[in-house]
Amino acid sequence: MGLFLALSGVIGAEANDVKNALSDFVQSQNGGLDLAEGSTDDPNIGVITRNGPNTTIMYPDGFCEWDDAARFLSEKLAKLVFSLHIHDGDFWMFVLFRDGKEIGWFNPVPEYWEELPPKDKAKWKGDASLIAELMPSISTDAITKYFAEWDLEDEDTPKAYPDDEFTICDCWQMCDFMKKIGLEYPMGDDGSIHGDTFRIWTKGFRLRKAQSAPPPPEPKKPWWRFW
Repeated sequence: MGLFLALSGVIGAEANDVKNALSDFVQSQNGGLDLAEGSTDDPNIGVITRNGPNTTIMYPDGFCEWDDAARFLSEKLAKLVFSLHIHDGDFWMFVLFRDGKEIGWFNPVPEYWEELPPKDKAKWKGDASLIAELMPSISTDAITKYFAEWDLEDEDTPKAYPDDEFTICDCWQMCDFMKKIGLEYPMGDDGSIHGDTFRIWTKGFRLRKAQSAPPPPEPKKPWWRFW
């Protein structure tokens, strides 16, 4: 199984306000949220960035309500919220929410699941001018090259911008895009956590017990020993 990753990027909201709004969301889903130490390998553990004018939430593995959460946050906080997703390690995508409504979309492989009518396919092409209009600190030219359709069979792909870390057709290009719009990815290259960890659960995402590591195997006896 490839990489599945879901994040919310809240523009213009501090971490504590975002955390409180996320808590309201999970309570509306018959769940809860509390700050808890853990790693992203632990069930139900997510990460929220601490500082800056924008806040990023990385949801636990298996949490499938990321768009619903982003919609709720955008309405509750009256802020722009990017619902970012990496699908199976193949590509990244986002839905942009404002006041609880979807207003922007991007998917570089829009027909990944099925062939789409031209109008539906065009919806996912991304609109850099819309983001620049809503976020005056971001220029259209700084992000428009991210919004290109991918050919997943192409093995020789350039970077969208010279200062990017990742190339086109690499799902981690999402991090380059996030950086351009002022969102911090909440983990370092070495796996370190850049933020606070929290435990989250809902009616559809139950609390799960962490799996303990299996005991190390007993050393094998040499063939010549019989006791």
